[in-house]
Amino acid sequence: MLKVGVSNFRNAWESMGPDCERIDEYGLGPRESLTEAVNAVIELLGMQPCEGTEVVPSNSRSHTCLLSGVYIGSVKVLVRLSLGIDGAKEVAMKLAVRSEDENVSDAIHETVASG
Repeated sequence: MLKVGVSNFRNAWESMGPDCERIDEYGLGPRESLTEAVNAVIELLGMQPCEGTEVVPSNSRSHTCLLSGVYIGSVKVLVRLSLGIDGAKEVAMKLAVRSEDENVSDAIHETVASG
């Protein structure tokens, strides 16, 4: 994965369309903070955070992080992470992936599921 930013994530997301979109939910287990969880997923996927969304406001119970990149074969990939943390510090994540190839969208989910 190459870290490649986009200037306007919303426009890029909408222009890609939902045809090759994959959405699933994951439990990330106990984490010290949402910041730790966000950083772990960014590192796992090797993607570029967009629009400063890698920064989690202190004491947040939920957060959305936007990522972009280019997968092997020059396939553009966009990711929307929606995370939440509970009182026991268990983190849940909804992962939405859009790309130009449904196999790439599936591969991103496989990476997270096995990571």
